[in-house]
Amino acid sequence: MSSTRIEEKDKPFVLAIISSGITIMNIVIVAIGSFLGNKDMQTNGMELLKFTFPLTAMAWTYYLSKKE
Repeated sequence: MSSTRIEEKDKPFVLAIISSGITIMNIVIVAIGSFLGNKDMQTNGMELLKFTFPLTAMAWTYYLSKKE
């Protein structure tokens, strides 16, 4: 089994990409819930966005500040 090591300088970028993926997934959940008229799915997705959007913003801010 091979071990993949992430360089220390690349870790902020990986964090930003992962948090962006989670946020996009939540947006898709809200969109599907809205399309289907599923209020529970829509509400839960919006509640999750309250946590994932700030995470994404902080991750990109941290990455861009480290990049300079």
